[in-house]
Amino acid sequence: MSGLKLKQKRSKIEAFEEEEEVDEIPVKQYFSDPKNVPGTSTKTSENEPADNALAQLEYELQQPQLNVHEIGRIITEGMMEKQLSDESLGELARKLAKSIQGIPNIDVWNLADELSKGVLDSRLVVIGNAFLWNLLKTSVSAVRDKFEQYHHKVSRISSNATTSTKVDFVSSRVQPGEHLVPEGRFFRKTDLLDVFHQVVFRKTGDVFNKSKQFIRAYLVRATTPRCAVWHFSLRQSGTSHKKILQDIPHHVLDTLLHFLLSLCGLGDRELALNFEELNVRTRFFGTLGENDEARQTEFEHLKTTRENMIARFRTCVTDVLNEIREMPYNYASQELLPPPRGKRVDHQQCVTWRQYETLVKKCESNPSKENLEAKQELDYQLRFTYEMDIEIEDGIDK
Repeated sequence: MSGLKLKQKRSKIEAFEEEEEVDEIPVKQYFSDPKNVPGTSTKTSENEPADNALAQLEYELQQPQLNVHEIGRIITEGMMEKQLSDESLGELARKLAKSIQGIPNIDVWNLADELSKGVLDSRLVVIGNAFLWNLLKTSVSAVRDKFEQYHHKVSRISSNATTSTKVDFVSSRVQPGEHLVPEGRFFRKTDLLDVFHQVVFRKTGDVFNKSKQFIRAYLVRATTPRCAVWHFSLRQSGTSHKKILQDIPHHVLDTLLHFLLSLCGLGDRELALNFEELNVRTRFFGTLGENDEARQTEFEHLKTTRENMIARFRTCVTDVLNEIREMPYNYASQELLPPPRGKRVDHQQCVTWRQYETLVKKCESNPSKENLEAKQELDYQLRFTYEMDIEIEDGIDK
């Protein structure tokens, strides 16, 4: 009898315990299992960040799914414990903006569900979202800066490619009388645009081949007499063992180079200045770009291109002057003839630079009456003036 009562008592106790288990209502947590739910900084592995609010926040922001409530909690507690400040948060945002590949997603559906049930503190969610908004703005600014740098690099590469392949002479860039070589001791007064219009350029030539054609067309008619151009050179190194040669006058060279640059669209005088010296009210300044950074980039590109073109054009002038000294002069027609290139020269009516140079050297080494008379006769045939003769003698004495 006592055994039956004990058994019934045990049954009642077990039934009561089962009823308590049924009536128990579990409190739902935001993350039931931190190990399996992404987006939480609650870690138990060896990769757990240091016990520092800034390190915890950085770790949380690198998770595959963002937990805005946890981010807000870390920021709030970090600021209360003085581990975080507005400056440190801004520095972290700038750091992540440069290195982060993209901002992870937020589970909006789950977040709304938890907020509606009152499980989450909405104040922490607002703080977390505010920081993420600042991070997004910083990231967008970083992307924009990188894009502008890339755009400028691409623009410069494109401009360089255009300069090397598409630069050509355009006569409409020059006005009549704008590039006028004034009359001097030896050089005639000449409008370079008139000479340019008379040249028939080769269709297959590039801008430097065309420049040689034009320079030759000008120099063979530039002086009086035309063979006087023999005496001029453009020394690239500034020195020469041939003392009989003179440098081409600066006003002639400057006008010639500026004319060639203007034909290429690089004739603006501002390109000889520095960017800081430019007048912001000029038409040239307005064509450089929409902001100072773009203007300076374009200006430096144009300036570099101009300097390279000047060097190439100077080389063209030197080459043409050397070629002209291979051209015989017909003192009957008073014309420079094409180089003989192996053909015999009619010495009865023509004289070459080599002949003239040899006679000058003879007079220098042996100023005998015979040599001086021979030179005087040749000068008369070539119609060299006494003034030219004195200039040549001065060149010998240098």
